[in-house]
Formats: sequence, structure tokens, C-alpha cells
Amino acid sequence: MPSAAKVMGTVFWDAEGLILAEFLECGQNITAARYVQTLHKLRRALRDKRPGRNIIILHDNAHPHAACLTSEATAKMGWEVLPHPSCSPDLAPSDYHLFGFVKDQLRGQRYETTEAIQKAVRQCLWMAGTEFYRRGIFKLPERWQKCVQTSGDYVEK
Repeated sequence: MPSAAKVMGTVFWDAEGLILAEFLECGQNITAARYVQTLHKLRRALRDKRPGRNIIILHDNAHPHAACLTSEATAKMGWEVLPHPSCSPDLAPSDYHLFGFVKDQLRGQRYETTEAIQKAVRQCLWMAGTEFYRRGIFKLPERWQKCVQTSGDYVEK
């Protein structure tokens, strides 16, 4: 029996763990306006989970992330946005650390509904533990340095 359709999600996390996981309804796309709505949810989640902190955000340069609307929103929120080289999965901790872990944890399982997929992903993310998230974030400076040394070329593990 085939699984339910693929589910598009946006995940924000730091060295302490998951902050926000949000999923799109089937057939929806992430636009700049939709991403800004998600950033407002993130701001509320950060106030609850990480109060009083200066926020430094790293997102890739996909159109919704790099759009003027998004830049204006992050500036209004007072967040620093780290620069991200074009088409570089090497500096996105979710790409090099989180998504592979989630895929490994859920591999071989079948889900009949999108809600079941979302629940399984959220459980996986919550159960990963602080040490898992810490390792992923603390890999970033080394990967950043390798990216600078290779003038933006891809970094092999």
C-alpha cells in the first residue's frame, strides 16, 4: 500500500532543540508572503522557548527566503540574517544534519494520512535530543570555514 503524498515542512531549530515545525497543506507552495507568516510564528515560538536572545537566522537563498518581503520582515524583527552562498547545501544545517536523520528514522514505514506523517516527523524531531541538535549546529563553523577556503565550492563531508 503506498504512503500518503509527500509533505512539505519548514523546520527551525538551534543547539538546544526544535523551535518550530510547520507543514503546508497539500498543493500549497511556499511563497515569500507565506514564509513571512511562518517567520511571525517563529518569533512567537522564540519568545516562548528562547526569551531575551538575539536572533541570528540562517536560511538558504531560495526565492521566498531571499525575497524583499522576507528581508523587510526579518529587519523589522531585529534579526541578523547570515549570508548564504548560492545553491550551497553545505551551510544549511537542516540539509547536512537534520533531514538525513529524519529520513533514517522514518524509512520503511507507511503512513495513510498526511497528519500521520506530520505527527511522526514531529515526534522524531522532539525525540532527537539536545546533544543531536548541538552536534549539528556546532558543525556549522567548520563547514563555513571549508566553504570560504574552497571559494564556495561544495564541501565533501
